[in-house]
Amino acid sequence: MENINYWDEFEYSKLKLILNNKKVDSILRVKNHLKNVDEFFPISVELHLTDLCNLNCEWCTDKELRKNKATLDLKVIEKLFCEFGNHGTGVTLEGGGEPTLHPCFRQVVETGKKFNIDMGLITNGIMDISEFVPAFRWIRVSLDSSTKEEYRREKGVDCFERVLENLEKISQTRKPKETFLGVGYVLTTRNGANLLELVKRLDSIGVDYIYLRPVEEAEEITPSLESLLDLRRHLAKLTEDTRIKYMLTINDRVVDKNAGMPCVAHSLTSIIHANGDVALCEKRREDGIILGNLSENSFEKIWLSSYRMEASQKLLHAECQKGCGPCRMTGFNRIFEQLEKVHSKHFI
Repeated sequence: MENINYWDEFEYSKLKLILNNKKVDSILRVKNHLKNVDEFFPISVELHLTDLCNLNCEWCTDKELRKNKATLDLKVIEKLFCEFGNHGTGVTLEGGGEPTLHPCFRQVVETGKKFNIDMGLITNGIMDISEFVPAFRWIRVSLDSSTKEEYRREKGVDCFERVLENLEKISQTRKPKETFLGVGYVLTTRNGANLLELVKRLDSIGVDYIYLRPVEEAEEITPSLESLLDLRRHLAKLTEDTRIKYMLTINDRVVDKNAGMPCVAHSLTSIIHANGDVALCEKRREDGIILGNLSENSFEKIWLSSYRMEASQKLLHAECQKGCGPCRMTGFNRIFEQLEKVHSKHFI
């Protein structure tokens, strides 16, 4: 019997694309060389509010960014949200660092509400954000540990119980059909022993899902594929009797270079760093593409610039993905590959 509590991101992604059919058609036209660039705004944007952080995760992939100690100016955010509100672009507040440490976090949230933006939040959960819960479509708390000892070792501070208490406050504050509540969990070889007990506790708190993924760029503590598959079997068994759903990403963490495909899905999203840089992608470690900076131009001017057109055309060549690490956009690119091969679209 299929486990109904397994969250299949690939299938869910297909539904999201159906709801953005104009964007999909535009990307397919670029893929088929019928136009040079997808001019539609991203469906969603990952917005780094600040590079400041109150944790010290040993495996953090944003350590270099945190050295900048940058914080995005509120006036820039206000102009940006006005643009995104006009184009229906969703915004994930994240980092970089810890987004709730932005000195104007309250005003940021209020500005998002003012422009009717669908917002999501990825936070470490150390700050009590229960008063802001109604403003978000979803909130994901990065926990990455199952016990106090693991948390101290992985995160560098002793805040495990505080985060769980704040999770409970969020769960009690939210309206379940209006704000989804999840937990993010970066898997290492050191934090899996008590994971199943944690899932039970999260279920009792009222968390909707746990999103697990292996650590990146830390081979010495990366779980083996065999251990990940074993964990998935145990999670499937455990969640037969729980309400909490689970997602364990495996395939998109072992495939790099975009599986040799052109990257046509990159325009589904964009990354904005706390220094105002608009980046094409977060995974291009060897060949980072910065499209422009919001202190110099509006997002629209950057998005419609000739430089972005050149970058978009460049990524149509599969060999240009050689510097890309494992990326969730690979799943979307697979969908576009499949769509292109459907020759009976007028038949159901």
